[in-house]
Amino acid sequence: MCVLIPHFLNPPSVMCTAKSTLRTMTNSLTIGTVLLAISCSSTTTDKTVNQTGFDKQLSSDTTTMYYASTAQLKSRYIPDSVFQMTNLQHLSIQGMDCDYREVDDKGNDITKCWMINEIPVQIKNLKQLKTLQLNVNAISKIPIELTELKNLKSLVLDDNSGLSNIDNVVKLENLETLGLNGCNISKLPNNIGQLKKLKSLGLAGNNISATEMERIKKALPNCVTYF
Repeated sequence: MCVLIPHFLNPPSVMCTAKSTLRTMTNSLTIGTVLLAISCSSTTTDKTVNQTGFDKQLSSDTTTMYYASTAQLKSRYIPDSVFQMTNLQHLSIQGMDCDYREVDDKGNDITKCWMINEIPVQIKNLKQLKTLQLNVNAISKIPIELTELKNLKSLVLDDNSGLSNIDNVVKLENLETLGLNGCNISKLPNNIGQLKKLKSLGLAGNNISATEMERIKKALPNCVTYF
């Protein structure tokens, strides 16, 4: 049985390798499928990330993992360079809790808070993607383009409080893990039972009635659901 990882666990922190360590690495070491140092060079506020340094390397089609946060990216967009990583298997971008306000000495609002507000259509380029995690963002719907990812097994959108349209999720027939904790959802699609392979479903922190809970359990008898 697959057990859902608690939604409050954040993706692993990205660590930049010290220059002294890099100098001691042999020339045969290949930067590729386990490259995690993505966000260290992603510092622009626009959708386009400068193709220099690490980011240029990460455009390689050998990259399989991308972990970052909107705070590190200083952007509310998934970088365009990510959608060039055609062998990407794991994508995680942690958003920010924007329930605060920062002002300067003159009372001006200088709050810097970035949250991804949509999953762009280019997501369909990532045909090898197996896991997608976009916690603590402002995503409002699951786009139809996401359903083109036939290898996707885990979708975690915890704490996207404005997520209201999830109808397309039922077309992700190979999905095994679905995290929708803290999304203010009151009802799942009527045909949620189409997710025959779903093993773990997170629905804690939503507005789901007892009647709806029972319907979900009956529709997904082989799935462990957390309310």
